[in-house]
Amino acid sequence: MGNYGRKFTDPVSLIIKVEKEASEADELLASIAAQDYKHLQIIIQYAAAPFSVKDATGDYFLFLEANTVLKNGFIHSLIYRTKIFNLALLSVIPTQKNVGLLASCVYPLSDFVLLNLFPLRLVRLINHPVFATANESCLFFDARIYRQFKWDERVKRNVSRAVEIVKMVKQEGLKADVLLGNRLIYFGERQLKSGFLLFSRRLMLNFSNNVLVAVLYLILVIAGPIVVAIELEPAFLVLPFGLIFLSRVMTSFLSAQHPVPNILLHPLQMLALVLLLLGNLWNRVFSGLGDKK
Repeated sequence: MGNYGRKFTDPVSLIIKVEKEASEADELLASIAAQDYKHLQIIIQYAAAPFSVKDATGDYFLFLEANTVLKNGFIHSLIYRTKIFNLALLSVIPTQKNVGLLASCVYPLSDFVLLNLFPLRLVRLINHPVFATANESCLFFDARIYRQFKWDERVKRNVSRAVEIVKMVKQEGLKADVLLGNRLIYFGERQLKSGFLLFSRRLMLNFSNNVLVAVLYLILVIAGPIVVAIELEPAFLVLPFGLIFLSRVMTSFLSAQHPVPNILLHPLQMLALVLLLLGNLWNRVFSGLGDKK
């Protein structure tokens, strides 16, 4: 996501999703108050109460989760990108703020896995539902089109709902786009308190919630380099480990993170990836058994 420097005055309805209390969005609301964009209608949407399109009067609808923080220029850039590419939906993936060793070992995995598996540019360039990904934390709609189809109201509340919305947009022959937040939108401090279980569920979306795909990815990314390190002579290890180094540098710069910690913590991050995916599988098995009883 670039800060394009263009200015707009289109009214935007900003719908902030909270679980129980409006205070969950205090950090986000403070960042909105400091914005250079003032043509905003702010709506607090509680989890138990569905969004009503009648309450929103803007030309654009911006759905945000309460654990996000905006920087100046973000809303201007959303409108510019939507106008230039004639988008019905633009989803932006917030940048992670990794505070502490545990967060640095876990949260960079989301961008690393996504960027290794899925070229985001294909979401806009190929208008087929199979090329669909999105982030629930930030969804920006053209309000005129949204009022016609009401996508957010047609999808059940689950971790894959944003991806399903992108698929429906494409099925209607309309355009969607997904971008990295760069330095214009961040996850706030509440992200660190949301728990690793929810994070692991969202991590599985990169594998289309397919356990087999996730296991194959682990074999290729983790078991592969280990086998190579055991079987090959040290001189031949330059290529595989060079590729790992370059991929960490590339994904770090694309996701506005510092590459050095990600390179140094790569082994711990891969261990965290294994534990998160196995933990997600474990919960699936036991929740399935619980449902059968």
